[in-house]
Amino acid sequence: MTINNYLKKERFFLLSSILALFSLVSCQKQPNLTFGNTYVGDNNGANIVLVDTSTVSLFTLFVDSTSTAGTGFLQVGQYDDPYLGSVTSRAYLQIAPPSSPSVDVNDSYDSIGLVMLFKKSNPFYGDTTQIQTFVVNQVDSLYQLGSFQSGFNSRSVLPLDPTPLGSASALIAPNIPYTSQGSGDTVKIKLDDNLGHTLWNMIYNKSDTVNKLVNWLDWFHGICISPGTGSKGVIYGFQDSATMRIYYHKAGVYSTPAYIDFGITNKGQQFNNIMVNRSTSPLKNLVLPTQNPQTPPATPSSLTANASYVQSITGLSVKLTIPFLNDIALRPDYLSVLRAQLTVRPDLNSFSTSWPLPPQLTLYGTNLTNVPQGLIQGASGVQNGNLVVDFLHPLNMVYTYDVTSFVKAQITNTDPTAKQNGLLLEMSSNTGTSSFARAVLADATYPVNQRVTLSVYYISLYPHN
Repeated sequence: MTINNYLKKERFFLLSSILALFSLVSCQKQPNLTFGNTYVGDNNGANIVLVDTSTVSLFTLFVDSTSTAGTGFLQVGQYDDPYLGSVTSRAYLQIAPPSSPSVDVNDSYDSIGLVMLFKKSNPFYGDTTQIQTFVVNQVDSLYQLGSFQSGFNSRSVLPLDPTPLGSASALIAPNIPYTSQGSGDTVKIKLDDNLGHTLWNMIYNKSDTVNKLVNWLDWFHGICISPGTGSKGVIYGFQDSATMRIYYHKAGVYSTPAYIDFGITNKGQQFNNIMVNRSTSPLKNLVLPTQNPQTPPATPSSLTANASYVQSITGLSVKLTIPFLNDIALRPDYLSVLRAQLTVRPDLNSFSTSWPLPPQLTLYGTNLTNVPQGLIQGASGVQNGNLVVDFLHPLNMVYTYDVTSFVKAQITNTDPTAKQNGLLLEMSSNTGTSSFARAVLADATYPVNQRVTLSVYYISLYPHN
C-alpha cells in the first residue's frame, strides 16, 4: 500500500469522529500486532506507540576553509588528536606604531619583546602539561588579501621572513592562570635587538615610519606567531591585545624603567591559519570537496571508523539521515506523529577533562546539498543540545533535541530526493570559530546506549490491553 493511500486514510479518520472510532474498536477484539515497540497509555485513553529502533545513518561533512578572522584570539599551538590527526594553528596580525612616541638623548634602550596575554576565559585544547614553544616571524610582504579573497580564513597564509625575530618556551596553567616564566598570565618572547635598535632610532629621529600608520604598515607588514618544532601538546588562545614592547631606562637623577608599546591594529584582519594532517587518523578516507562553490561531500561513517566527527573550526560537521523513517507511516495502526526526540551520544572513549566536548551543538535541517537549510526549532527556540556534563557517569553525557517538526514533514515525504534530507550538527556560532573542541559520534554498529538514536511517538489506531 502506498504512502498516499495512508495519507488519505489519515484524513478520513481525522475528519471522522476519532472518539467514535475508539468507542467502536474498544468493543472488538484487536489483532495481536508485534512491531517491536513500546506501548504507552495516557490518562486520556489514547494509544501511544514508541518506536526507537529507526536506523540513523551518520556522515561527516567537510569544508576546506572556515572563517578565523577577527575572532578575538590569537590561536597558537599544535596537538596530536587520536581521532582527527595532527592539528596546528598559527596567528597572523598587524602591529601599530605607538601614538606620538619620543625619547630623550640620555634615555637608554634595553630590549624588545612580544607580550601575549592568557586569561582563564581564553580557549585552549589539548594537554596543558606539555611545554609549548612560540616562534615569531615577520610577514615578508604587504599584509593584504589576495585578488580572489573576500576575507582571511583558516587556509590563508602570508609569506614570512625565514629568520625568526625571536622565540620562547613556556608551560601555561590555564585554570589559574600561571606561566612558568613567572609572569602571571602573560607569555613574553624576547625579539631581535637589531629590530629594537632600528625602532629606537626611528623614534628618536621622529621618523615618519613610526609617526604615520600608512608608512609604518608599508615598512613593518605584520608578524606570525607559530608553535615551535616539536611542540605537540596544546593550542592556546591568546587575547588579541598582544603587544610588541620596547623596554628602556628613562634618564634622570635616578634612571627609571619605562617602555613603549606597539599594539595590534586592524583586529578584524587578524586571522589564524589552521593546518591538519589526517593521514594516520580515522579521517584519512575523508572525501574532499571538488566543486567551487563547495557542496560539502558526505563521507559515510563506515569509511571513518564507524563514527562521524564535529569540529567546526577545521570544517567538520555531521549529517544524520533516517532512511527508513517512511516505514512507520506504512504500519496498519499508524495515525500521526505525536513527538520525536533525537539523542546524540558521543563515543565514550573520545572525551575526557583533557578532551572536552563542545558545550553546544546546534541543529539544522539539510538536504542533498549538505548545507544548512534553517534551524530546527524546539519549544523554546534554537536548540543547542542541552549537554549534560557528568564525567562520573559518562553514559549520561548526551545532547538531546526535539525533532518533531522534521519527522512530521519527512515521514510521509515521497519526493525522490527525500532520503537525502537530514539533520545537521555544527558547533554554535559563538564558539565554532574559536574553539577546537570536538565530538565523535558513534554509528549504529555501537551498542544502543552508546550511539545516536531517534525516538518517535505516534498515535495508534488500536488500543492495547
